[in-house]
Amino acid sequence: MLPEPNWDEIRALAKRAEELQCAGLMDRDTWRKLLAEAFEAAKGNPDLTTFLAPYAKSDWVRELREEEKAELRSVA
Repeated sequence: MLPEPNWDEIRALAKRAEELQCAGLMDRDTWRKLLAEAFEAAKGNPDLTTFLAPYAKSDWVRELREEEKAELRSVA
């Protein structure tokens, strides 16, 4: 069983993501940083990070998936 997520932090990150997007300041590095913070606040539950999906460009997601696949291959 996963530990309880930090809901306050998740809400704060969602608000910050919306503000950054509206201000035109969302870029790949910012999105990745928010994603890492959201994953930490979600206590490892990736379903609780999906609120960031609308802010990502498809190539950012593709890069992340490729990195994850490479990590899995290096562990195997």
